[in-house]
Amino acid sequence: MNHPKFLQLDAPQTNLDKPAMPQEDHAMERLATLEAKFDAVLPTLATRADVQSLKSEIHKVASETHKWMLATVIGLFLGFGGLFLAMSNTLKPAPQSSAQAPVVIQLPATQPQNLIQN
Repeated sequence: MNHPKFLQLDAPQTNLDKPAMPQEDHAMERLATLEAKFDAVLPTLATRADVQSLKSEIHKVASETHKWMLATVIGLFLGFGGLFLAMSNTLKPAPQSSAQAPVVIQLPATQPQNLIQN
């Protein structure tokens, strides 16, 4: 913190301490500052090729996502359709036959007469 540059920033600055600078010198100083900022910023900006490659990559990812979403929706419809058919077959009651089996009644055979007389 005791570095001379930091101490210089803490010192109060007044216009009276500086001699008046001509207008042209002030403009050149501002121009030099702006050029330094531009030289620092311009290399980090994207070029047309960078933007085009990013745009094509975004379209590629979007089309892949679209394909996966469509496949998922189709799979869900098929899955739920199969589940519906399976459940409807499971819950379906057993078919009732219209012709019921005849009721058969068997009577005991008649006893021979000679056994009754004894």
